[in-house]
Amino acid sequence: MKILLLGSGGREYALALKLRASSRPVDLVSAPGSDALAELGGRAALDLEDPAGIAAWCREHRPDLVVVGPEVPLVAGVADAVRALGIPVFGHDATTARLEGSKAFAKAFMQRHRIPCAASHTVTELSTGEALIQNWPYGYPIVLKADGLAAGKGVVLATTGEQALDTFRAYMAGQFGEASKTVVFEEPLVGMELSLHVLVDVDADHATYAILPACQDHKRIFEGDQGPNTGGMGAFGPIPFLKAEDIELMRTTLVEPTVQGLQKDGLVARGVLFLGVMWTGSGPELLEYNVRFGDPETQVLMQLLDEDLAALLLEVAEGRLVARVLKLKPHTAITVVLAAEDYPEGAKKGVPITILSPAVTVIHAGTRKEDGQWLTNGGRVLNLATSAPDLATARAAIEAALPQVHWPGMQVRRDIGLKALKHAEAGKTVQDPW
Repeated sequence: MKILLLGSGGREYALALKLRASSRPVDLVSAPGSDALAELGGRAALDLEDPAGIAAWCREHRPDLVVVGPEVPLVAGVADAVRALGIPVFGHDATTARLEGSKAFAKAFMQRHRIPCAASHTVTELSTGEALIQNWPYGYPIVLKADGLAAGKGVVLATTGEQALDTFRAYMAGQFGEASKTVVFEEPLVGMELSLHVLVDVDADHATYAILPACQDHKRIFEGDQGPNTGGMGAFGPIPFLKAEDIELMRTTLVEPTVQGLQKDGLVARGVLFLGVMWTGSGPELLEYNVRFGDPETQVLMQLLDEDLAALLLEVAEGRLVARVLKLKPHTAITVVLAAEDYPEGAKKGVPITILSPAVTVIHAGTRKEDGQWLTNGGRVLNLATSAPDLATARAAIEAALPQVHWPGMQVRRDIGLKALKHAEAGKTVQDPW
């Protein structure tokens, strides 16, 4: 089975490992890939924002399946261009990808289909936004979101009116180009945040889905959830105190109306939806949609999934997903990110990495190889991932492996999953204060 995997980071490396473990031989090509991904298969120098170029490569090489990792190529229309050739694509078309590519589009979708979410206002005029801030009715912080893709940097929680005005004016002045010329203002939601991934296969004739285990990411750079936000410093799943009835509530209030809404709106969905959820005092509310697997949540989910990933993704891509309970290992999985010095503001590159023999899975995210030596080449450099019968055991396995991987200036959070573990040990639930 020939598979083209688009992307180059830790998410794609985790997917590649799982795809290579398929029951049938997999000829894997990654694009643009990385030195690490090149050790798992071929590599193609393709531009992820060039649908025509990717389609031309697919026309020549005829992969059996294209798996799209990041959101940028989906928003650019890569899935549309490749699918037009009759090649199955695991990834949504450009219209559906607007659920991540446009905060305003996603918010209107949520409101139209009565999906619980924060109250919001979409603004395109400077004077309208300034007046809204002056008369903000929901309390602080004010959540300001650039409408379009902004490399994960287009969301600010303004704690004062002055900060809100400064942020809004910078957005409207083009801080993120056209992506911030429309701004979504939202009320703050307070509670416990979690990540829910759903495989979705929707067109005019059918609407099926399969839910993956809920995970919890850790965004702040420092332990105790301190310091600036990052792309994620580690995650675990499933969440030990999340009960079956909690999952069912998210299914009925968030997942089901989303899937039915896609079909009602005439949207075709063949890929994954990542629902960012805030569990508030009123229950689960939707923060945002992502139209691809999360990173680092993918590293956790691939540890848990006990299915042939290549066959499963092809099932979705070909529009024949059977709604079912996915086969999972009866474990808890965890991934811990090892980040470069200066991350998240920057990243010190070219630092030699020592990798001995850790008894866990090493996932490459931002590395390159030179003369046989692995070097840092991004902000989030490596992940250590594993699964175990419970969260405490999984955490202990990562802790034991950490001395096996290091470099000068390496940053790591050793408290991934610790807060949740204490919450569970105290007998608390998802409804209890976090």
